[in-house]
Amino acid sequence: MTKLQPEKLAPYFLFAAFIHLLAIATRFDTLAATLPDVVAPIVMATQFPLLVLSGYFESRLDYGEQTAGMPKWMSIRSKPVKLALTFGFIYLVLIPLQTWNISIGPLDPTPPEAFPQAQRAMWFAMFSVGMVFPFYMAATSLLVPVLRVIAFPMQRLPPALGSLLALTVGFAIGTFVLALSTEQAAGDLIRALAAQYKANPAVGIAISVLTTGIPLVIGLVRGKAKDASSHLR
Repeated sequence: MTKLQPEKLAPYFLFAAFIHLLAIATRFDTLAATLPDVVAPIVMATQFPLLVLSGYFESRLDYGEQTAGMPKWMSIRSKPVKLALTFGFIYLVLIPLQTWNISIGPLDPTPPEAFPQAQRAMWFAMFSVGMVFPFYMAATSLLVPVLRVIAFPMQRLPPALGSLLALTVGFAIGTFVLALSTEQAAGDLIRALAAQYKANPAVGIAISVLTTGIPLVIGLVRGKAKDASSHLR
């Protein structure tokens, strides 16, 4: 497997971070109430596949020999990678916290209903993306090791096949995790998603292309460009 320099895949991870950030915004109840019903479940269904895809591309990065033996949170020498993994992890954490209306210590993403809207928005931002460093530490401890294990067998495949497999595996795992988090049966969750796609095909396809299709293309193009240049040396 050809290792890639982090800066070569920086555009992919910046775009993935942007997608996860938009997904986090949809968890703010005031904004969510203004969106079509189809948005939340389809956004939810695409976040884990995108994270596993990021895990696949992250596993192909070479951070340099100086990172050997460092803790994971220090060895990831790329801000775009850190942002993508952290924002993705934040979104995944918000789902069970909001579904079960719980908090972790001071972390409570659900603002009091009595607050003015501006204050509620500030509260949500503070207890989600505002705590980016603690979430990053948690992501490197809990999420990154799992993503690297998942990505390991995909590293031996051609990039296009490995990427598509990452999305497929991500959807399968995400269905199980999200069904558990939202207290639904996996079959019920899949049927609900299928119904949303059938009722709103244009919106469903647009969200899917934005959240998984475009990142997939960016990652493959950037990775292929590096592979081609390495063969010319």
